[in-house]
Amino acid sequence: MKSLKTKFDLILERLKYSCRNLTVHGPSFLARRDVNFIIRFIYFIIYINVWIFAIASIYKYISTYQEDTIRFTTRTDYLDWNTTFPSITICENANINKISTTIQNLQVKNQEETTLFAKEIAFFTGECHNCNFNYENDFMIKKEIINLTTAFRSDCKDLFVSCLWDGKPMNCCEHFKPIKTEYGLCYTLNNNQVEEKLTPYYVASSNDRRLGALELVLSQDSEAFLHSPDDVPYWNMENDRRAKVPNGFGASILFSIVDIVNEPEVSLTAPEVRQCRFPNESPENFKGYKYYSYSVCIIQCRIEAQFELCNCISHLSPIEYSDYYCDTEGLKCLTKHYRDLKKLKVSGINETGLNCDCPPSCVEPDYNIISNKIYEPEGELTPASLKFILSNRPYERVTRQIARTTLDLVVSMGNCFGLCFGGSILSIVEVLYYICFKQWKYTNVK
Repeated sequence: MKSLKTKFDLILERLKYSCRNLTVHGPSFLARRDVNFIIRFIYFIIYINVWIFAIASIYKYISTYQEDTIRFTTRTDYLDWNTTFPSITICENANINKISTTIQNLQVKNQEETTLFAKEIAFFTGECHNCNFNYENDFMIKKEIINLTTAFRSDCKDLFVSCLWDGKPMNCCEHFKPIKTEYGLCYTLNNNQVEEKLTPYYVASSNDRRLGALELVLSQDSEAFLHSPDDVPYWNMENDRRAKVPNGFGASILFSIVDIVNEPEVSLTAPEVRQCRFPNESPENFKGYKYYSYSVCIIQCRIEAQFELCNCISHLSPIEYSDYYCDTEGLKCLTKHYRDLKKLKVSGINETGLNCDCPPSCVEPDYNIISNKIYEPEGELTPASLKFILSNRPYERVTRQIARTTLDLVVSMGNCFGLCFGGSILSIVEVLYYICFKQWKYTNVK
């Protein structure tokens, strides 16, 4: 017991000696023997409150650094800008005439019901009400579900009649490449998700007089989508950025572009801090597409929800998931959960829907749709036509910047430490020196 008391007294004397010799404010005053105890006690109360203030301030700095790191500024030095034309994707709508002709050539019974079934399979939109139909002549054996998705769709050369870029003819199928979407196989222009890396179209250059216009003539009823080069059309895409055009009608979309530019330091921060993802930050479980985008995240979220509910996924999903494609029983299950799978759940609203945690892309431009109209040309019946026209040269850009870097956080914490205690990094070294390396004055306690 006496030995334990001796060791405690030794440690106490060493602690007092360290406090008296430290240069930081507080400990040296508290350890002085020539100061009245009451005064030291009052000083101790003040010292504790200073510590509370310092800890609260540092916690506030850290919270602000984590939650308010990014800021946006607008640039207007537009004279030397080149702005990338958006990606345009064309998806064919159900071609009933082609489906009926193909079914007749197969010489199956109940051709009307079989035609409706083939339409729902080849152009699956989340529901298959005819999957309960009892098919004869082994129709499902002759035509597997995965084959039906291509048997009743037009090839690129049959879908596109002509393409014009700024009034000049272009080879449609050389620039429109096939891509798997939730609508099945579509054809996309200027999209980074396709295997071939194409040279993007630049518009609104200071040296070009034309702003950029794409004109298409299609042989079948189709739906067109305007989106960023990393995006993929999906069921929940905004209506003003799509146009459904039947034969004999035309559509024109007039739009403007506001590009987003990221400073190099932005990529060094965590996605959770900047609240967006760059295209090369696609999670490992995203197997269908090469680059991350908001639409790719929604598609992946829906695939996972389909597998969780029905133990299979839509046969229009990317080929990487072919081992999990649904049969007719699986499509019945998807139809049963149609409302839960197709609609996205809105935060704060008590409605059924798909709950997806998908941050936006860091590089996706802002497309403002000025007008989106469908019209019927005068005169003879003509194929479906589409026009995408940039309304004006972009005159501003949004720049994403780092408002507070890690160095800013360190400086703020250092300022707080210096203000409250008169300390610095050398003070921390000093404390470690006295605690660990100082040759103690008190080696024995008498």
